[in-house]
Amino acid sequence: MSNTRQVLLCGLGGQGVVLAGALLGAAAFSQGLQVSGNSSYGSAARGGQCRAEVVLSDDPIAFPYVTKADILVALSQSAYAQYLGWTASPDGVVFYDPSDVQPAVSALQRHVAVPASENAEVALGSRLGANIVMLAAVVAATQVVSRDALARAVTEGSPSRFRDLNERAVDLGFALGSNLHFP
Repeated sequence: MSNTRQVLLCGLGGQGVVLAGALLGAAAFSQGLQVSGNSSYGSAARGGQCRAEVVLSDDPIAFPYVTKADILVALSQSAYAQYLGWTASPDGVVFYDPSDVQPAVSALQRHVAVPASENAEVALGSRLGANIVMLAAVVAATQVVSRDALARAVTEGSPSRFRDLNERAVDLGFALGSNLHFP
């Protein structure tokens, strides 16, 4: 397998997709990886489709955008439908929140349900931390960055009013993702 990983996070504006991508990139950079990131969202900041692309590598990155995601993280059905085709097939892994995404029956990629929204609501009292729960679960499962690097990035990169919530979300996400292991 290549030492380059392409990660595409997608959902709706307001779900924290862009923040999750930035935190993943910051965690990777703090570990000495080469990182490229890009984000895009629809005409409405809240409610429109959005995505965050993160390319991570030990070597210099030749092309800074995701061409075929090794990892797709889907937080909404419409974004899942739009970006599933960006995922490597059949080797790609799709992490999705079953509260908001129903996987395509015909999809060739491996799909992994991570009930981030449900767990965030129960353990944190709000769905606000679901993006960080999902990100931490994906990191736990794929080990694309270390737990310490992600926890540090969340502490340093979260808005101050959400810092405590997001730190607890990291712990919750790692607990959810600890039994999921992928190359």
